[in-house]
Amino acid sequence: MIQSFKLNVQTMGQKMPVYIFRVDDVLIDTGPYSMKNEVRKIVKELPIQRVIHTHHHEDHTGNSSWIERFYSIPQWIHPLGVQKCSHSTKLPFYRAMFWHNRQAFHPLPLKEDVFKTAEHSFQIVHTPGHADDHIVLIDEEKGICFSGDLYLFHSPTSNFSFESVPELIRSIDRTLQYSFQEVYCSHQGYLKQGRKLLEKKLAYLQNLQEAVMIAHLEGKTAKEIRKHLLPKNKLFQYISLFENSPVHTVKSIIKEIS
Repeated sequence: MIQSFKLNVQTMGQKMPVYIFRVDDVLIDTGPYSMKNEVRKIVKELPIQRVIHTHHHEDHTGNSSWIERFYSIPQWIHPLGVQKCSHSTKLPFYRAMFWHNRQAFHPLPLKEDVFKTAEHSFQIVHTPGHADDHIVLIDEEKGICFSGDLYLFHSPTSNFSFESVPELIRSIDRTLQYSFQEVYCSHQGYLKQGRKLLEKKLAYLQNLQEAVMIAHLEGKTAKEIRKHLLPKNKLFQYISLFENSPVHTVKSIIKEIS
């Protein structure tokens, strides 16, 4: 059984949906601490026996400490995320407003390439780029993929400084080597044609990367390239004080070829 739960985070005039998913007895991600009441109700009412995290970010692990304290159930994350989860977060102001800081918890490192539930057998695919410890879960027999934050949008125009566009390209390409059509995205929910949307995002990022590389080889600076290729700022860039910015998108590509 698969269930999707939409957590509607709203602050500073912005709406940001977050989805967590139940697959049989497994909870995929635990949502942000700002949605603790909703998540606690879900966990209390459902037969959750295990938790697996797509990555360590606070909107995906915000309630994991509470689960650790009050439920004797195992939680897993990619080995690169274990240490990150062992410390409480100290978020920038705008992220704390959206998601709230989360307390430390102690997940187990994923050591197998396959994660099984009663009805599903998931391939665990390491997909860095958004986060070093990011994974997706793919059931080829059922044709589904839990994509975490790998998809989000098909044509993103900005990134965080910790993200890498070239790494995202490799991760999406790696994911598309598997057979699936439907995607469960952590911020878009169920996407019936999710594979096509991931293919669209891959093509967009590849074209963007090529354009940046050409401009860089012509001697243009990152700011000049950004102004030409990604000229518009969106409200979120201002809210984040440009921690999320098109300049980071360009710089991550230049870094790859420098």
